[in-house]
Amino acid sequence: MTIGILSDTHGACVITQTVAEQMLQASVKAVFHCGDFGGTKILNILSAVFSPLKIPVFTVLGNVDGTPVAVPNGVELLGRFGTINWHGKKIALLHGDDQKKLQQTVLSGEFDFVFSGHLHTVHDYTKGKTRCINPGSVVLGRGSPDSFALLDLDSGALTIKPS
Repeated sequence: MTIGILSDTHGACVITQTVAEQMLQASVKAVFHCGDFGGTKILNILSAVFSPLKIPVFTVLGNVDGTPVAVPNGVELLGRFGTINWHGKKIALLHGDDQKKLQQTVLSGEFDFVFSGHLHTVHDYTKGKTRCINPGSVVLGRGSPDSFALLDLDSGALTIKPS
């Protein structure tokens, strides 16, 4: 089962639409946005692409996000930190700007996966039983190509795709 992971879309509607379509082509069963979505327009795009197919979108607030007045169908806004149980995997979702919270979450040993963004660079490492993935930044990458990720939960294969 493949899931999509993205972060730091920063309100870039055209690029986010393209990334969402690529995720759809990869047959993702869920989408995880690690914050800094950059406005309701991004949430509306994700809803329009995934909601008709009943593919859930989970997102958290990043350091540049305000709380939207309305959240569109199919998008679950989890505040600054979310815990999702997805097909037998316990996933923590946070932006990553609070380094102390990120480290506490990783070191807690409570999660199979911790998905975060903020740094605009890809990382994939394991601490204890917890695999930590940052898909990079969909736009405005800092010294690394703009990207998003596809993760096969069954095999553990992570594919970083250019956005």
